[in-house]
Amino acid sequence: MQPLPLHSQKVTVWCGFTAAFIVGPLFFEEIGPSGAVTFIVNGTRYESLLRNQLISALQQCGCEDSKIFMQDSASPHNAISVKQLLNLNFGNDRIISRHFPTAWPPRSPDLNPCDFWL
Repeated sequence: MQPLPLHSQKVTVWCGFTAAFIVGPLFFEEIGPSGAVTFIVNGTRYESLLRNQLISALQQCGCEDSKIFMQDSASPHNAISVKQLLNLNFGNDRIISRHFPTAWPPRSPDLNPCDFWL
């Protein structure tokens, strides 16, 4: 008889995109003794993803000065370190997010850039 897990398996994945390229998908997981284990995304992990994956990809293609960054209001997105990193790399006027001049509309989990601007 096999024991039943308390929770179903989960996966946390992040992906960024522009008109020219896609960053990701990137999985929030660690390799444990029994294989890949999904971990909870917090502000530190999210900042690390942005710094090491997204911003470096934008710098490699030389387009970091022309992109607008858009994210919803999930808790890790509102960490002080994340907001500082975004402000440093995108400036206040190119960020659509909670606590920035252009705020993400509340109760809009499936909003995409075209829906926002058009």
